[in-house]
Amino acid sequence: MPLRKDHLRLVTDAGAALDLGWDYQLPYTMDPLNGVDVDLQKAQGVNQIGETVELQTVAGVSREITVHCWGEQGDAAAALLLAKLPYFTAGVLYFGDAYMARFVLAKTPYTKSIHPYPVLDFMLFFPKPFWYSLTARSYVLGGYTPVFRFPVNYSQPHRFGVRTSTGWLNAYNPGALPVPFTATLQSDAAVVNPGVRNVLTGQQLRLLTTLAPGEVIEVYRTTTDKLAVKRTRAGAEENIFALLDEDSDLLELPPGDNLLAAQADTNGDNLRITVTFYPTVTGILPEAMP
Repeated sequence: MPLRKDHLRLVTDAGAALDLGWDYQLPYTMDPLNGVDVDLQKAQGVNQIGETVELQTVAGVSREITVHCWGEQGDAAAALLLAKLPYFTAGVLYFGDAYMARFVLAKTPYTKSIHPYPVLDFMLFFPKPFWYSLTARSYVLGGYTPVFRFPVNYSQPHRFGVRTSTGWLNAYNPGALPVPFTATLQSDAAVVNPGVRNVLTGQQLRLLTTLAPGEVIEVYRTTTDKLAVKRTRAGAEENIFALLDEDSDLLELPPGDNLLAAQADTNGDNLRITVTFYPTVTGILPEAMP
């Protein structure tokens, strides 16, 4: 298996960071980088030729990383790698400065060889088998978009904001899979029961509360993939997950078109919602060393 030139950065939840790759004199292999097993639930009737596929499921994936610690600081790099990945480590793996994925340490580093330079091996488990792009997509629904900028020309009329004129916006997902998203809600007036709705499917995300001017409500996924809702008011954060309507079913954006609209029981014209997400890919073409 060829050594990889791509920058690989591991950032643990405890704050430790490790950089691997050609530029750091720590080339590596990662297996598998691509390719995920799809589990098939099959059935076969009496006298049936062939089989019927009833269900396809995809589980997490384990990836083995082998690091070649060459260079003048090879021994020190190997010692650092052994020290920074203790038991119960979890974090984010960044690949090629373009993709990321959450990991849990499945096997601590061990020494495969010492001469002519240290070679270490360890195993990471990825609960989600795909990669998130580091380039976020963001869409603003409803409300006013600020346009006032400095420097100011006082001979011209000032425009402080532009109201979104369309009733909906296409939050296009260019990725290959459905993705969770973050919805950030703000308003210039008191808005009752704010939310966002897919105008084609009828799916919605709704909060049973009043959003006051100056407040910010965020609906998002935590690093452990749990749905969370928080309100920020005067610099203080409050967990308001209990105020999420239990009938809310707009929790992911499928690939392709997503026609979304802001909604509220009152003062909906003043509601502004920013929808942000990271598209996913199922495979990456790596850069191998010559």
